[in-house]
Amino acid sequence: MLKKIQIAGMCVLLSGALSAQQEVQNSLYMFNGSILNPAYAGSRDALSVVADYRNQWAGWKGAPTTSSFIMHTPLVRESIGVGINVVNDVVGPTNRTALYGDFAYRIRLNKANDRLCFGLRAGADLIRNNLATLKVNDVSDPLVANNLNFNTNAFNTGAGIYYYGKRHFIGITAPKIIANKLSTDPNFLNSKQVLHYYLIAGYVFKLNSLWDLKPGMALRYTQNAPLSIDGNLSVLFNEKIWFGLLYRHGAAAGANIVYNVTKQMRIGYAYDYSLTNMSRYSPSTHEIMIGFDFLSNTKALKSPRYF
Repeated sequence: MLKKIQIAGMCVLLSGALSAQQEVQNSLYMFNGSILNPAYAGSRDALSVVADYRNQWAGWKGAPTTSSFIMHTPLVRESIGVGINVVNDVVGPTNRTALYGDFAYRIRLNKANDRLCFGLRAGADLIRNNLATLKVNDVSDPLVANNLNFNTNAFNTGAGIYYYGKRHFIGITAPKIIANKLSTDPNFLNSKQVLHYYLIAGYVFKLNSLWDLKPGMALRYTQNAPLSIDGNLSVLFNEKIWFGLLYRHGAAAGANIVYNVTKQMRIGYAYDYSLTNMSRYSPSTHEIMIGFDFLSNTKALKSPRYF
């Protein structure tokens, strides 16, 4: 039988009170900057479309799965970027769909075309919980008998700054700013969306005519949670294929590969292995990505994109 405290804990998780699951986990963010930072919109100098699917802790029933569709493009002589983000995150009986629009104002800083971008994001999270799928033996438990409703629609906004050149980038972002309450039930008034801050940066070193090296890092800060630190190291061979390693402090290690099928199309795969006690039960996470750039000028075709 599920104890009352277990059900309560599950409901808190489903409502998004655990900050670790409120923002999507992603291992290919270095190749998909718009998933976190609205200021990235338009930075690929093309109408860019990316689809990503992540199966976390594969084989564990009710484990998180995340699907995302992102599209963005520059406008008005490349000084403005706009985009849309659609992300569906499923954890157990909870289904959260995030629908957001991005706007970026892009300032050209020099002849090398370095850019400083300021971005805003606005939209809503549509959260639905199918609690009837939970297996319980004690149907008289108040949390079950009262058929508590944890469904909600939450409007939110986000903001970011992104500075980049041909071989370097750094971004600071808070994808969602408003601390929306996710339940009106008095037992879960503290269940709300939590503000996350991200700092993401990287640099591409030219090793020789065939190889490039890209170290990168991501820091995530959330109040009342440990600082999350990601480090990754990728090498690019012949401007065609990326091989990378990832370490997420205290959480996971992994590898990824991204293949530039053409200058317009890329596909990627990432594998994470859990370094926590969960590795005894379900160590593996798989993520796949496909991206396509509808290029509007020959300049974008001649210049390889590193991020």
